[in-house]
Amino acid sequence: MKCFLATVFLTLCASTANAAFIVYDVNRTIGAGTVTGSITTDGTIGVLSKTNIKDWSLTLTAPNLNEGAPHTFKGKTLIGGTAASATSTELLYDLSIEGLNYFMLMSNIIPGSTTANFWCLETMNCSAGPNLSEQIGHTIPNSSVADQFQQYTATDTIVFATVAVVPVPAAVWLFGSGLLGLIGFARRKS
Repeated sequence: MKCFLATVFLTLCASTANAAFIVYDVNRTIGAGTVTGSITTDGTIGVLSKTNIKDWSLTLTAPNLNEGAPHTFKGKTLIGGTAASATSTELLYDLSIEGLNYFMLMSNIIPGSTTANFWCLETMNCSAGPNLSEQIGHTIPNSSVADQFQQYTATDTIVFATVAVVPVPAAVWLFGSGLLGLIGFARRKS
């Protein structure tokens, strides 16, 4: 029985090995569009680089984006500069930092196509729009089709995501109560 309990304990410890990752919820309104979904980081607190973003899934909606239809995507991550940072509860972007700084999540609409949907926080040169803005876009690279963008312009630090509240699954409670029952049974038997 002790061997069984030790195995269960080690299994539980192993299942919490990914606890360092942080999942942030994105729920932004930008002009007439929205960005919703999640971004997972490796738990880094402070300035974020490309390697700190481990997973993400976003749904973009804007009047000029795919004829107004929502588009959910995952894709490559492009990050530049030092404007994006993380705390234990928020992802932040400092739009007041000058220079070539941007945080962009982007994917091709059609594999192999150069037409892409993206969500971008920028201080310079992220797309065809003005500097110091947050944008939802649908663009062809090296093109500047300004009416394809929904934009929010600011010069301060914005919170673009907050920590997701993850409820404890019912299976964990069931497993825990079963484990307590086994421990009680083992103690009664001895």
